[in-house]
Amino acid sequence: MDSFQFEIVNVIATKATRKQRVTYQQVGEAVGWGHPTGRGLGPHLEVVLRYLADRGLPPLTTIVVKKGHRHPAEDAMVYIRSALGDIDIESAQQEVFSFDWNAVPELAPTKDRLPDDRAVWLTSFWGFDPAGWGCIGFADEWRRNAYLRNSQPGGLVAIYVTKNKGPENMRGKVVGVLEISHEAGHAKSFISGEHWAAKELDPAQKGKWLYAVKATRAWRIVPEDWKPVDELFPQAYGSTNAELIGANGVPIHEEEAAALYELDVYEVPVYGQSAPVDPTIQTLESALAPSRAVRPPSSPYWVGETDGPKHLYILKLMGDIAAYLGRPAKELEEKHIIKVGFSKSPYARRDQIQSAYPKGAFNWEVFKPNPQPDAAPYANAEVAIAGEDAMKKRLVEEKAEVLGGEFFLADDWLIYSAWAAGKMAAEKAQTAAEVSAAATSFDQFGDVFQKVFEV
Repeated sequence: MDSFQFEIVNVIATKATRKQRVTYQQVGEAVGWGHPTGRGLGPHLEVVLRYLADRGLPPLTTIVVKKGHRHPAEDAMVYIRSALGDIDIESAQQEVFSFDWNAVPELAPTKDRLPDDRAVWLTSFWGFDPAGWGCIGFADEWRRNAYLRNSQPGGLVAIYVTKNKGPENMRGKVVGVLEISHEAGHAKSFISGEHWAAKELDPAQKGKWLYAVKATRAWRIVPEDWKPVDELFPQAYGSTNAELIGANGVPIHEEEAAALYELDVYEVPVYGQSAPVDPTIQTLESALAPSRAVRPPSSPYWVGETDGPKHLYILKLMGDIAAYLGRPAKELEEKHIIKVGFSKSPYARRDQIQSAYPKGAFNWEVFKPNPQPDAAPYANAEVAIAGEDAMKKRLVEEKAEVLGGEFFLADDWLIYSAWAAGKMAAEKAQTAAEVSAAATSFDQFGDVFQKVFEV
């Protein structure tokens, strides 16, 4: 075998020590194979299989399977039988799981290949939008305390959408994963302004799930990999009723968690998160790998920028919005499609968003600020977030139609009202930050003066 094939063995052996099967895609991602699904690894796996057979070692490659399967595909079995004869594949896999691969140094598992052993839990949401809802919530403090006692910081929580609420195409399916800290607080601290306003305006949600634990990272499962919760996690889901899973969460056994690691995901922002996200589509296992390299964002809507002075902005979509939305023109009189946010440069942000649209009759313009001041008025992103949240909150409270994310359909008067609310909130946050900074400086001056006086 060559060095690349030994690397493949190390990856598979790592899985074998956990008594878990591994997919072609997981092997390919771990060794840097060119094809995203691991296609073309077969010849290397055959070399490995024959090498192990010659040494009288268990047939390690028999645990390499296609996603969602327990046994190798029939085309792979042709090569396995040619090397080993007509074997019982289940028995062969159990032999692989039982063998101590650490006893063969050159084949031993590579400890940093796979994500560290994190406990995985299961709970239900009415949807999945971590950019606006950055926590898990509990109805009672004792429920939250029970979760904190029985979990570790950095643990994962798989999210499925309840079967009777939420988007119809998501109901009953596992759609995302959250990494959860042990930072506890009131839910309002971890939820965006417009989400909080919408929640409290809904009688079915008002006053619920206030005992929260902050999320630190999030991954959305690609729709093609959405699976019914009772199919993906039959043991965890079947261990109790759905109401208790939603109320308390339940731990997922390691064998069932392995199926979650096989799914394709892409990282998405979490409310309050400052670190960049990696939007690359890859298995959850690869996304959690310790040596994660952040690739350039592929989505023009998610553009990171360094902290520093910021503008609030409102962008307006110019064009026939009745045609854009497919609705009667009379229904949309005096209404506009807008996007609210903050940036170092509203015009640059407009251009970044516009670049995602084909050239045509619809174009974004900077509606506010107008005129734009030469210097950004708000000191940093934290101040600007207060203004953005206030704009979104006002829009939701006054019944603007949410078109997704930071996009709204709003009456002309409401757009001006939201802008005023945003500016007022940002200015208030700016003043508070300046007072806090001044108080800190005064305290520091007092400490210096005291030391000088003592001398």
